[in-house]
Amino acid sequence: MVTRETKIDIEIARSFISAETVRAIVADSYDLGEVVSCKLFSKLLRTQDNDHYLLTMKDGTEYVFRLYQAGEGIGRQESDYLFEIDWLTHLHKQGVLVSYAIAHKDGGHLGYMDAPEGRRYYALFTMIDGQAMDAKDPDQLFALGQAMAQIHLASKGFTSKHKRYKTDLNYLIDEPIARIRSFWGEHRVAELETLEVSAVALRKKVETLLGKAGTDEGVWGVIGGDFHGANTRFNEDDELGFFNFDLCGYGWWAYDIAVFLSNTPAVQTKSALSEAFFAGYYSVRPLRPEEHEAVASFISIRRIWLMGSFALGDGLAGHTFVASA
Repeated sequence: MVTRETKIDIEIARSFISAETVRAIVADSYDLGEVVSCKLFSKLLRTQDNDHYLLTMKDGTEYVFRLYQAGEGIGRQESDYLFEIDWLTHLHKQGVLVSYAIAHKDGGHLGYMDAPEGRRYYALFTMIDGQAMDAKDPDQLFALGQAMAQIHLASKGFTSKHKRYKTDLNYLIDEPIARIRSFWGEHRVAELETLEVSAVALRKKVETLLGKAGTDEGVWGVIGGDFHGANTRFNEDDELGFFNFDLCGYGWWAYDIAVFLSNTPAVQTKSALSEAFFAGYYSVRPLRPEEHEAVASFISIRRIWLMGSFALGDGLAGHTFVASA
């Protein structure tokens, strides 16, 4: 029996860069001293996520090297990453405790490499130390609500020459449903019809409450896009810090709240916890009544978006991962 060698050209969908390569990039690109340790700590099965490496310097300082996935499949380009970096720099200067990008030797904050699957951008971020938020602690939920509102207010007046996508209803509903339709095809017609009918109703509700354009500065601005307990840290001084803003962009602040609630089921189901979170938010930025009412619709819309995010054309997540609504 002969073992057959394929003659077909191999196309790489996703590669993982060695920690030693990242260590060499940081040593060559940044004036931070000696790198004594570099470790990959991505969740390898979450192949749509970016890759992150923990770097420890000789003086003990830690940084996070983020290697963005190839952006073509997710509709990202260089300007999207530069916008994110600009916004985090703005928040840092406003006194908000966030992980922000470190400048490299050339003065910029973004680099790139030509990986087997295409161009991948990278940036080096500060490390946020401390303990992750306890979603069952009312005091911490109050603090998170305050901090989220502070981020929303601190983002007013922010400008960047770099473009970033909008987290509007086209992004949240139309594009995800189109991808889901291509995956489900004719095999799940009834479920698709149910999803589309629900989407129409949700769109109408949000447009009625908040308007179609979503440009009112009172309800719309730059949002984090993915607030949850795992992206927060309380340090020794009980200060709350945030990291991983890969889904930031222009959007409704009420949607930002809905995302946090979607990511934190315990807060949704226990009124005392949700009241603590909203009390913290309202203490800094009271929601308009129509914003508060729109949160419930945005929670359902978030489910649609999440389903669609695992139906991207590159198939990295696997089509069987597309869950039902």
